Amino acid sequence: MEQSVIKTAGRVFQVLEYLREVRRPVTVREISERLGYPLSSAQVLLKSVATLGYLRYDSSLRAYLATPRLASIGDWVMDSMFQGGQLLTVLGDIARETGFTAILAVENDIYAQYVHVIFGSRAIQFNVQPGTRRLLCMSGTGWALLAASSDDHVARTIHRSNARLKPGGQDVDADYVKARVQETRERGYAFSRGVVTEGIGIIALGSASSASGARFAVGVGGLVGQLERAADTVVPSMRERLLGTAARSPAAGSPA
Repeated sequence: MEQSVIKTAGRVFQVLEYLREVRRPVTVREISERLGYPLSSAQVLLKSVATLGYLRYDSSLRAYLATPRLASIGDWVMDSMFQGGQLLTVLGDIARETGFTAILAVENDIYAQYVHVIFGSRAIQFNVQPGTRRLLCMSGTGWALLAASSDDHVARTIHRSNARLKPGGQDVDADYVKARVQETRERGYAFSRGVVTEGIGIIALGSASSASGARFAVGVGGLVGQLERAADTVVPSMRERLLGTAARSPAAGSPA
């Protein structure tokens, strides 16, 4: 976790994301062991969140559960950013029709962040969790997001990425990134092959902006070989669904 994140704030959201992952009551000991917190810290944290009304304690189970209040504080986000939630329906359709893991990503600083993930039906799945971040400059969803922006924005993103990465001994190749972005614009979609994980690829289409002005990308992830064989059918299907969503919401940009 980045040093700029206050420990307590980071832990609260780690707990909430863990609850979303397991979708069942959790005990203090489980949170302590799974997330690596001292038992006393986990107990105080869960009790505090419960006091605020976002969790409730079930004494018969000796466990904490999420409350409807937790769901309600974020129910407006998808509506405001993603055409009244229509994109989530589209994402589910894409996962079902292609069998690949479907991903909704947004631009967040120098990263493409996966805000919603739906697993498909293939025997070997691209297993990634919501909240995952990938560098815009070095990922399929990132290239799709950058392709929908200006050249100046691409250059600034490369500069900011290197300023952040170089102190740690890493950097991104500006020429490589610009070539991938241009390739994405010309082809109409991004295709990363083993950039982050060997053997795993991402096909992604970006949008100029959502109803709130935020850029987003929709992609599918899976084994590179399977994606290569399916690209000719997957890409038109994704594009058709995204264009249909945009047509129903005039404030949204057209897929790129």
